[in-house]
Amino acid sequence: MTRYCLDACSIINLFCGWGGIQELHSFGTYWSTTITALGEFKDVRVQQTDGTIVRVPIGHELLLEQYPLTVHTEFHPQEVVTATNLGALIDDGEAECLAIAKHRDLIFVSDDGPAILAAEGLGVRTASSLDLIIAWSELDASRPAYLTEIVERIEVLARYVPPRSHPRKEWWDTLRRRR
Repeated sequence: MTRYCLDACSIINLFCGWGGIQELHSFGTYWSTTITALGEFKDVRVQQTDGTIVRVPIGHELLLEQYPLTVHTEFHPQEVVTATNLGALIDDGEAECLAIAKHRDLIFVSDDGPAILAAEGLGVRTASSLDLIIAWSELDASRPAYLTEIVERIEVLARYVPPRSHPRKEWWDTLRRRR
């Protein structure tokens, strides 16, 4: 079974793209995050029927009802040392998630460039929210039709656009030109 640890930015991007994280059920794998990363996800931008965008507080219980993420609250001493050392390079939630991924052999899911570089430096496997969305779309022949709408929601609601150096940037740009 493939196991993942999602940082806050990836949870936000998936939540905005899919309108929740319920699509994680499609994979049938183990998904987790840390209490700090989850705490960084406090609100979400929502587009109203008139087109305006407002910030709405997000209850973590709603998120966990959509998909029962394992929320790591306790850390082994080695994980604490790794997270502390990473804290000088990346934010605390990403540092915790990356430390958990390293020591528990999970795939670290992030859309943050410095966090991905730190993971690569530690030899930790990584995936981005875009990798997950592409994999999700390949599980059902009807799903690719939703990709343009999904990336538009990520851009508008999560305010995320992959940087030029991102391996999925060309894929993203192709979808954005379709609208």
